[in-house]
Amino acid sequence: MRKESFLAGLVIFMGVSFSMMVAHAQESDNMDSFDVDQIEAEIETSTAKSRTSAPVTEPEPEKLEDFSGLGRLAPFSEVSVIQKRYLPKTGRFEFFAGLANIVNDPWFMGIGLDARAGYHLNETWGVELGYSSITSSEKDAIKDLKSQHTVTTSSVISTKGYYGASVVWTPMYGKMGFFNRRIVPFDMYFALGAGNTQVDGGDGGSTIHLGTGQIFALSKAMGFRWDFTWNNFQATPKDQAQQSFNNLLLTLGVSFFFPEANYR
Repeated sequence: MRKESFLAGLVIFMGVSFSMMVAHAQESDNMDSFDVDQIEAEIETSTAKSRTSAPVTEPEPEKLEDFSGLGRLAPFSEVSVIQKRYLPKTGRFEFFAGLANIVNDPWFMGIGLDARAGYHLNETWGVELGYSSITSSEKDAIKDLKSQHTVTTSSVISTKGYYGASVVWTPMYGKMGFFNRRIVPFDMYFALGAGNTQVDGGDGGSTIHLGTGQIFALSKAMGFRWDFTWNNFQATPKDQAQQSFNNLLLTLGVSFFFPEANYR
């Protein structure tokens, strides 16, 4: 009897447990299906909203149509215009003074003063007047001819000076370093002109003048200038016919520019 009662109770307990397990499984399935359905619905809703939403457009730039007020603006009086050349020359006078040396005369040592005055039409072209006064001293070669060989040297002439006019062309400019301490702007020019050469020991004559050189700017009103010149001139030594001579002159000095460059 007891055994039958135990078996009946066991059967009832197993039946109740199985029923509870089945009910719990059904409930879990319902919750899972509810969660999946809800997530899918939300995804479809957000996708539809993104498709139907209007695209974002950038604002158009504002167009300016009224420029009448520009004429009333005050001028920028404190702003300087940057030019290509550091030392301006347009519309300015140049005065040069320096020392000249004749480097190719085999008979005389010619050293003197050189002065020039010019006017620059623009940064490229200018005109210039020049005058050189040369003092000559005999070299050992001509002294030996007189003392040792008793050769008469009256036919040998020496240059006393030159005056003339020339056109100056300045096509090149640039900058260079000086002992790695400062930058020095410079202009390079060429000169073509004509004049007259005076000589000792005869009569001078007409001269063709060719030259080149550079001006290194120390400021906007002053610069160091070197000049290398070839003068081809006609002269007549004593008791001889007219001949052609050549002088090569190296000149070193300083140039001054005026008036002040008020456009810089």
